Amino acid sequence: MSSARDVLALVLLLAATVLGAIWLPTTWLHDNVVEREGFLAITEPLADDPAVQRTLSDTTVETILDDDRIPGAIEERLTPLVQEHAAGLTGTDTYATMWEQTMSELHHALFTPGASELDVDLGPVIDRILTPVEERLPVEIPRPDDASVTLTTIPDSPLLNGLSTVSPWASWSGPAALVLLAVALVIAAHRRTMLALAGLGGILAGAAVWGLGSQAEILVPDSIDQAPFLGPIVQVLEGRFEAAMTPHGVILLGAGALVMSVGLVLVGLHRRS
Repeated sequence: MSSARDVLALVLLLAATVLGAIWLPTTWLHDNVVEREGFLAITEPLADDPAVQRTLSDTTVETILDDDRIPGAIEERLTPLVQEHAAGLTGTDTYATMWEQTMSELHHALFTPGASELDVDLGPVIDRILTPVEERLPVEIPRPDDASVTLTTIPDSPLLNGLSTVSPWASWSGPAALVLLAVALVIAAHRRTMLALAGLGGILAGAAVWGLGSQAEILVPDSIDQAPFLGPIVQVLEGRFEAAMTPHGVILLGAGALVMSVGLVLVGLHRRS
């Protein structure tokens, strides 16, 4: 009878270890990737990245200058003026609004089944650039009929779609692990030994969390991690994930080692007595 109780307790400890290992990573991913507000909070500072600014600025300039309706006589004078005003737009509200809309579209595309294009409407930006340019040129510059451009193609990612389904329940996995741990210790016939095994489970969970943090790139397909425009954004998210998981993994390792040590000491004292 006591062996059956220990087996059941061991099964509960294994389940608690698994739940403890996935609790912190999935909770972070839910709060900072699946949730739109968390995603935008991380990606908003990227608007100040020179490489990102150059990508949007160059795309806007190309959209303006590719219009066949621009008179050839003024195109040579137009190009440096457009480039100048496009570069100066990065610190304005217009650029910030465009960036927020782009990141919102990106977040939606990441969790939409199938491949999708990341489009951005450059209409307000183009008008903001051409208005002061027209004050320095003798003609009115035509606006593009369609100012929407595709920045990149977001590949299909079943992993992200699956994450958005299960991650809302992630916050419950931590408390559930503690409940399973408590039940295992209550029903176990050899509680001191089970306490030591619980500490070992904590060590394994901590090692898993630390390992996921240090190897965050393995969670992301290369098609997303190396995609134009999208890759640098994903790499920032990976860096944030690593910075969050590494200390939590160390804490779990330390707590598990402490519990395991207490359990082993109690086992030793019991045998001596």
